[in-house]
Amino acid sequence: MGNATNGAKAGIIAGIIYGIFLGVTTYFEVISQKSVMLTAITKSMPANSPFTPEQLYNIVVLVTPVVVTVGGLIGGLIVGAIYGSVNSRIPGRTAVMKGIVVGLVLWLIIGVLAGLRSLEYGVLYYLAGVGTGLVGALIFGALLGYFFGRFSRPPKMDPAMQGL
Repeated sequence: MGNATNGAKAGIIAGIIYGIFLGVTTYFEVISQKSVMLTAITKSMPANSPFTPEQLYNIVVLVTPVVVTVGGLIGGLIVGAIYGSVNSRIPGRTAVMKGIVVGLVLWLIIGVLAGLRSLEYGVLYYLAGVGTGLVGALIFGALLGYFFGRFSRPPKMDPAMQGL
């Protein structure tokens, strides 16, 4: 059985880094797809909305990176605790390889399948999200495994203290 505490600690660190990476890439994706997003926002707005599509787009530009970054932190904590609990059952020889396996599974579930909702903004937006999601998932998984391995090592004992 694994160690959920070490997994949660590793998940927080990996989640922060992953969240920042995803926040930056999401910001640039939203900026690069401005016209497509404005069209989608306009189509989905009620007729009596107090906001213009441009105002709503500007809110999306500001809020999305923050939400994604916080989501990375919270998700990292949860996934890390689960990873630590089931580490011995995850395929792979090293903690890093096991973390990469977890990252790839998350990417398939979140980036590929759940990301299908973003198709309303166009195929290019979806594919950009899938691509950056894969890079982010690999980074998250590798960091999760690395830090879990570091936190799970037995503490080094001073040779002079071992006889006591």
